[in-house]
Amino acid sequence: MAMPKEPTVPVGPTEDLRLSVSRLPGTTLFSVIADTFGHASHGMPPEWRRVIRDTAPPAAAATLRALLTSSHPWAPDSLALTSGVGTGGGTGTATSITDELDRIEPDTLLGEVEHRFGSAVPAPWLHVVERPGEFVDTYRTLTRAVWDAFAPLWHQADALLGREVERVGVASVTGALDTLINDLGAPVRYADGRLRLPHPCPQHATGPGRRRFVLVPLASGFGACTYSAEDPDLLWVGYPLPGLGRLAHRSTEAHPPPAQDRLDLVLGPVRAALLRHARRRPSVSEAASLAHITVSTATYHCDRLTRSGLLRRLRHGREIRLCLTDDGAALLDLLA
Repeated sequence: MAMPKEPTVPVGPTEDLRLSVSRLPGTTLFSVIADTFGHASHGMPPEWRRVIRDTAPPAAAATLRALLTSSHPWAPDSLALTSGVGTGGGTGTATSITDELDRIEPDTLLGEVEHRFGSAVPAPWLHVVERPGEFVDTYRTLTRAVWDAFAPLWHQADALLGREVERVGVASVTGALDTLINDLGAPVRYADGRLRLPHPCPQHATGPGRRRFVLVPLASGFGACTYSAEDPDLLWVGYPLPGLGRLAHRSTEAHPPPAQDRLDLVLGPVRAALLRHARRRPSVSEAASLAHITVSTATYHCDRLTRSGLLRRLRHGREIRLCLTDDGAALLDLLA
């Protein structure tokens, strides 16, 4: 996948476009990750970015940041969670994200990197080439944590996505697709049967033929732009979801930044929530439910809190319960 000189790829006249709209969340989720941990800004609202950074496991974030801030602004399609783009509209559920992550195979990722760089693999990608299985596990951990934090915003965007599907459909039947494509809010332009893209890529498929053209509204930021033109049968373009400003405004009103929550500032909102809920001596799964995160994310953060001496695990019958240590209770009393 190429990331937001100017190559063009043939798509044919608009009246012959095999056009569809994807509502799958994978491309939006990767745009969120790229904005949060990379150099390329997708225009994500600062409050959203803060929540994602506070939620992400630091070690996993550091591993990915080395790739996204390199001088090679490219990501393999498997990591960009695009495998479902050409398969239909999708439901936009957690299941589709899980399916995308489960489909990432280390050998496939290794093949994508080698196809892109050949023998001249840049230094940031050497870790991927040398230990692809380890990297895939790290990436899955990070992506699940980011999805836990971002999923509520994605679901709030459902009505906007529905309206965008209708808008594209109207443009298709009224012969206004060329105007719509040129007004996506992304740096792509259509003219004379060809689509002009922001960045060159030697793997872009430029031969003749009618390929499927998929529009992918991104609920990640006001400057979001991603695309892939490497498949000779499929071209897709991601662009800012119209109306995203209203969603950003509503989410800020509903979830304003904490004013003087010192525990959140010290530990981050996820670990702070887990520490607060530990007063009830929950199981890890119960703590995950209370904090509105997945069990794997809760396990990761509870492990860190345990290592820091703030939590401990106690066996209660057949269950393992979380409870505060003296230091954890003291920290709560001091900051919460």
